[in-house]
Amino acid sequence: MKIRVVAALLCLIVFLHSEGKPQCKGKYKNKAKYNYKLSGERYVNYDQENQCKKCKAPCKTLPTTCPDGYTKLTNQSISSNCYLFGGSNTENRTDWHVANAICTSTPGAYLWIPDSREEAEAVLVKFDIYGKLDQFDVFTGANNLADRNSYVYAGTNDIFDPTNLPYGIQIGDDPLLNNKSCFELEWDLGRLDFEWDSDSCSGEIEAYVCEFPIAEACY
Repeated sequence: MKIRVVAALLCLIVFLHSEGKPQCKGKYKNKAKYNYKLSGERYVNYDQENQCKKCKAPCKTLPTTCPDGYTKLTNQSISSNCYLFGGSNTENRTDWHVANAICTSTPGAYLWIPDSREEAEAVLVKFDIYGKLDQFDVFTGANNLADRNSYVYAGTNDIFDPTNLPYGIQIGDDPLLNNKSCFELEWDLGRLDFEWDSDSCSGEIEAYVCEFPIAEACY
């Protein structure tokens, strides 16, 4: 009898202690629902149903529309970003430094980072560049201005590895031996392939593409 009374009292104490508090044992089976609130420079996402599982993810507060002069690709499943092409005529072609300055004059934009062959092809089709690339190249943001032995993309500092290209082939001199060089993207009409060429950042007059990032969902 005493044992039963003690056991009942223990159960009552446990119940009173835990009443009204969420039980957080085990894994959640359902996917969390995300609510987006802007807090300073971060989007805060949290699970409204599972109060035990709150999280804050540092996400860039990117815009959702293109700035003036920029346009989206026809197939946005390839890239949701916005692009601007400069170089449809000789007056618009310039050296890498000026091209970079033009791109960054739009806050958030940077000189093109062509991540994939599909993106590069879509950009060339969008701006009708295919038939013109036998006359000029297109500057990308890849450069070694800060470190001769290391290439990065201007504006993001993402690594560009000329020894492990995402697609296409590397032409010209060994880029790791060049000082103050910037990468151009070419389209070889004979090979029907992309070519990456590292030339001087100054003095070379080429076309350029600016890229403007668009917000994606934060998870």
